[in-house]
Formats: sequence, structure tokens, C-alpha cells
Amino acid sequence: MQLGWVDFSKEDREKVLDVMNLLQEQGAVDEIGIGMIRDAFANLFFPGTSTVQTVAKYFLIVPYVLKEATEGRYGNEPAKILRRVDQEEKDCGIRLLQNCPGEDGIIGRRVLPANWVARKPSNIYWNGICTYGICTRDLTIPELIRVAVFMQGQKQLSALGNKGNEAAGIDPDDVDAGRETALQLFSVPDDYYGDWRAELSVQLTASEAGFLRNKIETSVPASLLAYLLKNRIDVEKYTSFAAIYEDIGAAVPPELARAMQLACDFNRLVYTSRVRYNYILSDGQNADAAAEWQTIAANMAHMVSVDINDVMQTLQVNNGRLKRFLTRLQTALIAGDLGEADQALLDREIEIKSRSRAKLCRRDDFSNDIWIGGRYLDYRFFSARRIITDIYRDEEAEHV
Repeated sequence: MQLGWVDFSKEDREKVLDVMNLLQEQGAVDEIGIGMIRDAFANLFFPGTSTVQTVAKYFLIVPYVLKEATEGRYGNEPAKILRRVDQEEKDCGIRLLQNCPGEDGIIGRRVLPANWVARKPSNIYWNGICTYGICTRDLTIPELIRVAVFMQGQKQLSALGNKGNEAAGIDPDDVDAGRETALQLFSVPDDYYGDWRAELSVQLTASEAGFLRNKIETSVPASLLAYLLKNRIDVEKYTSFAAIYEDIGAAVPPELARAMQLACDFNRLVYTSRVRYNYILSDGQNADAAAEWQTIAANMAHMVSVDINDVMQTLQVNNGRLKRFLTRLQTALIAGDLGEADQALLDREIEIKSRSRAKLCRRDDFSNDIWIGGRYLDYRFFSARRIITDIYRDEEAEHV
């Protein structure tokens, strides 16, 4: 199937690309429509992250470029500034490939230097940059540029009024106005004020690592992300979200512990539904699903023991259809009514996709040995783990 769309602005185009990218993210296949709860838990535990973020350095490369833009270094016409920002991001990607040829996580690795990516670092990291207070305004990048241009214009007009007929010498004031504006819009480490491009690397400097840690710990202090950083937890040893809770659940603050337990409870119900989904999709012929189902069936009460009302209320998710589906599925599984559970899964997929697109209505189209829809949720832990390990590694480099 081919998709097409008409966009009327850069912002419209980026929104469409965001949606399309979500469909390609690891673990994002969601046949039964539980993504709203999954994402709400992920935002609670690891705010500012996404599954397409690669390395922590981009949380600072993007602000460095945009701070230059808001200082007036790229001119004062928003459209031209945005094109220059795009070019600067691409140039940084080329520098990273040259300076760090063996490093993973460089955005555009497969297309640079000849081409550039549709979804740029500024798009991928912008939510985190705002969430962590690196950008002090909750605006889109085009909005931010327009605000900066306006603020610079206001300061320059003020300088003209103060100088009267001597306004011909306004250039120094233009520079000061740009720097003053940028100071109000961005908070960055001292590395920015040197030649930050000189030895650009995917690795953070020690000061950048400390800066980013501090921003995360102070901006989202109640999050699991901040707790892991503050307590320097070795995240590499965890292979699942449940493993984190089992290890540190008793040590984290009570509200966070309660949310983590709810997330683990909900995760078991989701996994049960995904195993059953693959079982009925293959008419019981998928050996993996059949084996997993036997294990689940022997421990069903535990696997589906989640307070659905509590989950929805804690996350402030208001979706009646999703709640009805989860309750119906859970009730059927507890009662051992597999016919009703299977019907609940089928009805849910039809509800969110339509009968013509529901895979359970087209079982003959799929091989019995493939698995569809993911397994356990990680709530973006594996994306956050790379960010955390980047900060640890580069803080430690200062002491080597």
C-alpha cells in the first residue's frame, strides 16, 4: 500500500513524518490499541525520551545550533534561519562521521554527506530539550525563531531610541540584542562559548555530562530517569523493566514505586493478550505462542491481576473504549472463558482498524511462524539506558 499526503507547511510535514516514524519504531506495533497507556507510563518514567533517540550528545548539539540562530548569527529572516539551521545540523552530522567513524547513533550515517534525513535531530530531540529546561520556552522551533527575531527587533528599536541621531553605529547593539535574546531562550553548558565544533564528538564532555544530568534531575525530579541518574544505578545490568522494579522498587519514593508496580502488572496483562493474539492468529499453530500460552495458562490469576481502574486514574487516561476492552478481556481470562477472550481481541482489533484491515480477520494471509505485535513493554527504558550510560561514561572520563 502506498501513502500520500498534501502538506501546507513545514510543520504539517513534520507532523506526518512523526506519525509515520512511530509506525517504524521498535515495539511500536500495537494491534490491540494499548499505546495510549504504554506511552503515558513511558512519559511518567522517562520523560523527554523517545525510541528514536540515539545518543545524549544531540540534547546539546541541537541547542548549540539553535542558540546561534536566536543570537542572530543566521540573519533575521525566519525562513532563511530555518534553512540555515537545517544545513548546520547536516554539517554537524558530517563532522561526527569524520571524527567518530566507528560510533553508533550518528543520525544520517547511511545518507551523509550527499543527502540528509527527513526527520532531523532537532525534531527527534526537541521534546526532551524543552522538557529538561534546556530551552526555556515550550514552543515549536519555527515559533521559537519567530519569537527570537521579534525580540531582537524590539531591542534594536529600543537602541535606536536611546541613540537618537547616533543610531548609525548600531552593529554592537545588534550583537548584544541577539545574545541577550538567546540567554532568555536557552540554557547551555560553558562548552558552547568556546569552539564547540572544533572536536565535535558523539561523546559528551565531562561538563556537558554534568550539565545534562543536573537538568534532568532538577526538571523531572519525580521520574525514574532522574532517580537512576541521581543514585548512579548501573542500568546496563537490567534486561527488562520488571527487573528494574524487582531490584530497586523498595528503594524508590513510594509514589514512583506504586506506579512501577502498576506498570509491571499492566505489562503482564498486555503480554498475555499478545501471546493469545498470536495463538489465535495462527489457529494454535505458532509453536512459540502455543508454548508461551501453556505457561501463562498455568499462572493466569497472576498474569492478569492488574487494577485497570487504578491504571487509568493514575495516568489520567480517559478512554472508555480502551477501558471496556481491557476489563472485558481480563474478566474473560480470569473466568477461563477463552472464547470470550478471543472475541474481545477480535472485536478490539476491528474497532481500532476496521474489519478489512484487522489481521485476525485475514489469518490466511500470515505465516504461522511469525510473531506480530511485540511482547513485554519496556516503557522506553532501553532508549533511556543509552542516554544514562552516555552521561555516566563521559562524567567518568574526566577522572581518567
